[in-house]
Amino acid sequence: MYAVIECGGAQYKVSENQKVIILRIDAKQGATVKLEKVLLVSNGKDVVIGMPVVKDAVVEATIVGHPRSAKIDAMRYTPKKDYRRRWGAHTNYTELLINKVSHPAVKPLAAVAAKPVKKTAAQALDVQAEESKAEKQGKPAKPVKPVSPVKPAEKGGKK
Repeated sequence: MYAVIECGGAQYKVSENQKVIILRIDAKQGATVKLEKVLLVSNGKDVVIGMPVVKDAVVEATIVGHPRSAKIDAMRYTPKKDYRRRWGAHTNYTELLINKVSHPAVKPLAAVAAKPVKKTAAQALDVQAEESKAEKQGKPAKPVKPVSPVKPAEKGGKK
């Protein structure tokens, strides 16, 4: 399941067990927060869109930390007026680990297991026949020829 939440004037698409960096919220590290400004909830099949928010939808998250961005340097300069001004700033963020996305009308789908690729009987017999021929002759099985990369164009143009 995933949801689109609004936090600090920005929108984020989040899903369970995902780490998200959002603008700083006022809470201690390790605390659990409930984000109730949910704009959309979906399980991949059913979708609930809020107008403007989805009622009864909750995203629970744990605060992992409060990192800061790299320093942003800025300067203003006016020529011939002896005016120079420099300043710098760091943006404060909060890193969240999304624990749960829930809504009473949207239930999570069961994870679909990946099916192994089955060979047809004819393909399996062909592979076995090649391996047995190679063993009888004492040669290794025929290796798969790698696809050669595309050669770059020659330098220099016309000759």
